[in-house]
Amino acid sequence: MSSKIKLRKKRGGKSPARRTLPEAVEAHKAGKIAEAAESYRQILADEPEHVDALHFLGVAEHQLGDAEEALDLLGRALALMPDHHDARNNRGNVLKELGRLDEAEADYRHVLGLRPDDASALNNLGTILRQRGDLEAAAATLRKVIALKPTQASAWKNLGNVLGDLHQYDEALDAHREAMRLAPQSADSYRNLGAMLNALGRAAEATEVYQRWLRLFPDDPRAQHMVAACTGQAVPARASDACVKAEFDGFAATFDEVLTRLEYRAPGLVAQELARLRGDSRLDLDVLDAGCGTGLCGPLLKPLSKRLVGVDLSPAMVELARKRAVYEALVVAELTTYLQQHPACFDAIVSADTLVYFGDVQEVLAAAAKSLRPEGTLVFTVEALAADAGTDYRINPHGRYSHARDYLERMLEQTGFAVPAITEVTLRKEATNWVDGYLIGAQVRPGP
Repeated sequence: MSSKIKLRKKRGGKSPARRTLPEAVEAHKAGKIAEAAESYRQILADEPEHVDALHFLGVAEHQLGDAEEALDLLGRALALMPDHHDARNNRGNVLKELGRLDEAEADYRHVLGLRPDDASALNNLGTILRQRGDLEAAAATLRKVIALKPTQASAWKNLGNVLGDLHQYDEALDAHREAMRLAPQSADSYRNLGAMLNALGRAAEATEVYQRWLRLFPDDPRAQHMVAACTGQAVPARASDACVKAEFDGFAATFDEVLTRLEYRAPGLVAQELARLRGDSRLDLDVLDAGCGTGLCGPLLKPLSKRLVGVDLSPAMVELARKRAVYEALVVAELTTYLQQHPACFDAIVSADTLVYFGDVQEVLAAAAKSLRPEGTLVFTVEALAADAGTDYRINPHGRYSHARDYLERMLEQTGFAVPAITEVTLRKEATNWVDGYLIGAQVRPGP
């Protein structure tokens, strides 16, 4: 959503309802979103067609997590005032986050038809073009934003992302550095620049960026995790719940788009392995998608499932998974705890790249064995650690863990699984390089 809330002046005298609007907007600007929303509702109770109250309440509802209510309110505002460019731009943002790109693009282009040099709408259009894969057009659009408004940090950030997709890495890094200079209090500026430096193998520079991030935001769990990953100091046994939630709540809106560009293969690999182990004709499994994210595995697992359940730590990711309409149940929970609380509930547990956020996997594998029924099946992927690394697992500068094959075999045996099938695979691209991993399929050992 546009963070800049504007008041549109109305003609006529001040009614009691209208006198409350500036106060509501000030509360909204101050981050008191629920309080502002209640004030907007009071205004609308007295004056149901108050365009600005409808618009601002739509913005607030989206910020509070109710996208459908936001669309309804913004639509009502636009029905009353079709050329309200701020409301239309904000509706485009909601539609974009819901993946309704055609409708979002139509709203942005409507705004640009009214105001061809509207930097906000151009910036948003650039992100749509990137999502569509039209990278050259996206870069040109974002360069136009910067020409109009050189201090708009989000445009520099978006341009850096597009240039990275185009493999124009030097320019991409310059764009991210400019975004960080313009928005030094934006944690995402540090995250984006550090991630690109890491992907290019420039770990020392990435470490410096992450350390600056941590100095500015000492309580940010993502900064804490990335400094530990880059320095090897105070490395946790797994990424903290707070880190995972913050990372994936912020990543949810662009998750599918990013993984498509990275040629992400894990969902297809785990679904194929489950079908191989259980037989393609077996369609009556109770399956858990462990770390379901936005539900990329869901449509692939559904044909094998009588009942498909997804669990993930990120509420934003779970909301997107819900829109796929393939899960019988979706739960926001930490994975190990959820498994421990659901003994003998599943015939199969499938996990695509979730255990890359665990170093020590013994506890979560033991919980998975407990949650499976007799001779149940576990299928998962992890990033591969070289055999000569001399350690069971290692955190990498990008923040994920990789695991040694013999360590995985040992942990599976200790937690009650039969000898696993472990296949060397490629999971996705990191910059231009494929990431090596393991695809593991194992069944709970029969009881005595």
